[in-house]
Parts: sequence; C-alpha cells; structure tokens
Amino acid sequence: MKIRIICEKEIDTEINEILGNAEKGIVKDDDTLLLTPHQAAGLFTPRRLELLHHIAKNPHINVSEIAEILHRDWKSVLRDLKYLEGFGLVELVKEGRHRMVDIVSTEQVMAFT
Repeated sequence: MKIRIICEKEIDTEINEILGNAEKGIVKDDDTLLLTPHQAAGLFTPRRLELLHHIAKNPHINVSEIAEILHRDWKSVLRDLKYLEGFGLVELVKEGRHRMVDIVSTEQVMAFT
C-alpha cells in the first residue's frame, strides 16, 4: 500500500480523477491511501509510530510483549493496532491465546519510522 499525503484542496480533484477513471474502466491496482495532513496527523500519532517502528524491527511479536516493552497498557496497544489494521498497515492474527502482529508492508512503514 502507498500512502500519499495531499493538501485538502487537492483531495476532491484526486477522488474525482479516481472515480472518473473507474467509470471508464481504468483502475490502477496500487492500493494508494490518500490522506490530508490533518488525517495523517491523526493516523500517525507518536505512539502509533513507535508501535510501527517496533513491529517492523521485531516481526511476528505478540501484543502483550509489545505493551510490556513500550510500558503501555495492552488494551491501549491493541486499540492502536486495530486502528492501524483498519488502514492495512498491520495484520493481527490470533494464535492460541495470543494475538500476533505483523507489518503488512515493511517498505511503507519504514518510510514513516
């Protein structure tokens, strides 16, 4: 997934272009997420960036371990991870009693950490 941060004035133009191309049967298969600076600031909080950085360096780690290492409550960590999962940045997988987390696209995440 690619993440592009564009100014709010450009977002309508970008969306209209994507919709116009889709109507013409032209679909780009690049999974680009368009964000305004305000949206990007909400998505990439310092704590979420810290999570992404740690997971990128320690793939397939469980949520409890991350919470302990970062000195955070596991419920807060899980909430942030579910939020990031909603944007396709991480993947949570249940293995027995544990939830393991992996980065979906290391290249994209490393650009932000």
